[in-house]
Formats: sequence, C-alpha cells, structure tokens
Amino acid sequence: MKIEPKEVTLKDGRKCILRNATGADAEGMLNYLRTSGGETEFILRYPDEVDKHYTIESEAKVLDDFLENPECVMMVAVVDGKIAGNAVISGSKRKRKTAHRGAFAIALMKEYWNLGIGTALMTELLDIADNQLGYTVIDLEVVSENKRAIALYTKMGFKKIGERPMALKLDNGSYYSEDLMCRIKN
Repeated sequence: MKIEPKEVTLKDGRKCILRNATGADAEGMLNYLRTSGGETEFILRYPDEVDKHYTIESEAKVLDDFLENPECVMMVAVVDGKIAGNAVISGSKRKRKTAHRGAFAIALMKEYWNLGIGTALMTELLDIADNQLGYTVIDLEVVSENKRAIALYTKMGFKKIGERPMALKLDNGSYYSEDLMCRIKN
C-alpha cells in the first residue's frame, strides 16, 4: 500500500523521513538488515543469513510487492539518506475470518535507538492499520528479554496475551522465549 511520506523531528534535532520502502531501497535495506542483525540477539536473523538468503534483485521484488499490496505497508525510516529502521504491518484480507487482524514488526539500527523513531514508526503504522486497512487487532511477537521493545509496545497499547517457549535458538545453543502481544482497537 502506498502512503504519503512524513517528516518527523528526532530528539537530537535531525529530520527523519518515514516513507514506503521501494525496490530502489534494496541495497540499503540489505545493509540495514545485515547491520541490525549483528547488533542484538533479539532480531530473527543473523547477519550472514542476509547474504545467504537475499539478493538485491530478490529484495527489490519483495519491497515492490509490499508497495503494491493493499493489505500491507512496509515503511522505512531514513535519516541523513540512510535507512535507520523499518516497520511493517501486514494482514490477510483474503480470509474473511482473519481479515480484521494484522501483524506488526519493527527494527532499528542501534545508532538510532532512543531518538523517537520507533514511536514515530508505530504511531504512523497503527494509524494506517486503524483508519485505512481496517484492522481491529494487531499482533506481534517479541523476545521476552527485550524489555526496551516491550516497554514501547506497552506504551503503544499492546498487552501480553501469551508466551512461546524456546522460540529462538541461538548459535551458542541457548534459547529465547517470545511474548505474544496484541493491541485491540477501541
């Protein structure tokens, strides 16, 4: 789904553009995925998996497909010409029984944490989910130990509804559980 770009002022005074990701962003998106995947264990991919499973061409197709899909929005946060993070809301309107539900995901590179980007991305996407996509329930999963993310999601109206034990297995053999959270539109 295509959206209008929005400029937000970050806590440090810099400008951030929130806009659709497009195929032209493929190389920047892969760089962002590689970097963010290496900065925290709470992201679902390791940096080497980006190069193993994605090409610029395949990523461009994924991004362009999101742009044309009326059920989803893939948004990037761009600071100083660089992709700082992304967020996505997606659903399946093809199934009437679940057409009211959307799924949410977000990540930021560490150098952009604590600047207000996560809140800005979530605010924009939840507004689109509520007022354009018509989702009344938004689901997400978050690593149970990721207290910063859980605090943001709680601030944005999400509540814990369950837990998935041993949801992620790290290369060192340890596991993380995930909290299942949802937000129901009032």
